[in-house]
Amino acid sequence: MKVNGVIVEYNPLHNGHIYHLNKTKELTSCDYVVAVMSGNFVQRGEPAFVNKWARTNMALLSGIDLVLELPTIYSISSAEGFAFGAISILDKLGIIDTICFGSESGNISELMMLSKILAEEPQEFKISLEKYLKLGISFPAAREKALHDFMNNNYPNTEENSRLTKILNNSNNILAIEYLKSLHKLSSNISAFTIPRINNRYNEENLTGNISSATSIRKNLLLQNNIKQSIPDYVDDILQEEIKRGCGPLLLNNFSDIIMYKLRTLSIADISEILDVSEGLENKIKKACENTTNINDLIELIKTKRYTTTRLQRILIYTLLDIKKDALNIIKSPAKYVRVLGFNDNGKKLLKEIKKRCPLPIITNPSANDIDTLKYDISATDIYVLGYSNNEYKEARQDLKKPPIYCKI
Repeated sequence: MKVNGVIVEYNPLHNGHIYHLNKTKELTSCDYVVAVMSGNFVQRGEPAFVNKWARTNMALLSGIDLVLELPTIYSISSAEGFAFGAISILDKLGIIDTICFGSESGNISELMMLSKILAEEPQEFKISLEKYLKLGISFPAAREKALHDFMNNNYPNTEENSRLTKILNNSNNILAIEYLKSLHKLSSNISAFTIPRINNRYNEENLTGNISSATSIRKNLLLQNNIKQSIPDYVDDILQEEIKRGCGPLLLNNFSDIIMYKLRTLSIADISEILDVSEGLENKIKKACENTTNINDLIELIKTKRYTTTRLQRILIYTLLDIKKDALNIIKSPAKYVRVLGFNDNGKKLLKEIKKRCPLPIITNPSANDIDTLKYDISATDIYVLGYSNNEYKEARQDLKKPPIYCKI
């Protein structure tokens, strides 16, 4: 039995994901695929376009055998926290032989070399990173500059070093390196593979034919443009059903009033306790929320070189979900449970093996006993459903009421 793990958001699932899944099976020769998938809020600091159960259904219909939820506390974290949470779950399952992820680079050796430097953080690199951060630039930009300096000082091929450090300019490369860092940190025996991203960039806003970015698909779906060429028919059916039910698509703006309410009623001291708020940002946030009425304008007022749009969106989600600085200890620690969102017949077999080998609690049908364990996930869903236009589907505690989705092969 050879099992591969993938880390996904499927927001929504599209033909590029099908390409990745087929290439994964070909490259790793795996018999089964387990997906760790973000729940109702995603890494770029936004609500998922449609809920996690709809996206689980998409995954199972695409040939994923078992879908596990990436706990909310990791799914809305930076690339480092997101990757560490997901890899820690896959590592603890006891059945995963390989992982396979997309990257712009497509070169696993280069990605592994860079990940080793970033995981071990030599003193020279740390000093350089701190120097650039003090200049007020964003962490990703500072890290790229520090890595460039370190490689130029320690490796002879300057031209090659310049090319390698530019790998950090690309979103999928950054996540790939974080996955590899996490494997290194956990001393995991899981082998890593990567597949080159094709056709478009991560943030490409225009449809690029059969394989288009999730960003362009979301944008064009909102504009009611035809996206059928870029997604499987069953994904289109699920999306249209969710829209018909008034359960999507959801955007950050759906929660604009709630977030503005929270910011206006919090004191500056309270805002300073929100995760990732530092260096006096609380003062800018407080002033901005009193001088604007919507989230987009708020972000524009407080955005700086260091605080990018994505980072600010995550801070707003932390505000929405009441996630404070003490949650950082959780993010830096391996996941403490495994939540099952869905499976097929193969997934049933995998679950039996996981229960024999995994030391973590396996939560399939959550109950009142799981409230403390799942508190962030339960709260996230309770708030997420408030963004629906249909009141019929806004009931609380859905995480304790919905069983895993079963997809018969």
